[in-house]
Amino acid sequence: MQKFWLDASVLIEAKRRYYAFDLAPGFWQLLDQQCDAHVIKSPLEVFHELADSGDDLSDWAKARRNGNLFVEPDDAVQEALREIADYVIGYYSEASANDFLDGADPWVIAHAKCDGGTVVTLETLVSANSSKAKIPNVCREFDVEYVDTFGMLRELGCSFVLE
Repeated sequence: MQKFWLDASVLIEAKRRYYAFDLAPGFWQLLDQQCDAHVIKSPLEVFHELADSGDDLSDWAKARRNGNLFVEPDDAVQEALREIADYVIGYYSEASANDFLDGADPWVIAHAKCDGGTVVTLETLVSANSSKAKIPNVCREFDVEYVDTFGMLRELGCSFVLE
């Protein structure tokens, strides 16, 4: 079974734009269904990024804190994170590496790497000589697949239909 690991930006942008809670409740219901089926997951660090905002997405995340969505890292994930951190520190400038490693991004990649899952992110691949660490570039380095939200929905065979 394919598993998808959500980056915080996927949820933040969905809420702000194309899948706002009041416009597309089916999107959020789908996430709940796929979480219950253990298909969609997100690192606990993503929860921390979302929970601090004090908005309806924060409330949504808090309501799912003890469910199937947010996952704590095990020893294998922590080891994968160390490998990712070593790579990022060695390849990017100190400022870029620190920026990347301070958030949930490396955790999303580490979980997907250990789980054989796919990272879901809105970031796009940048040139190899870019000074900024991006999820797709780091995913490629560690042979971790990545897609955007629409790619995930297509792979899940989802469509939203008005009745």
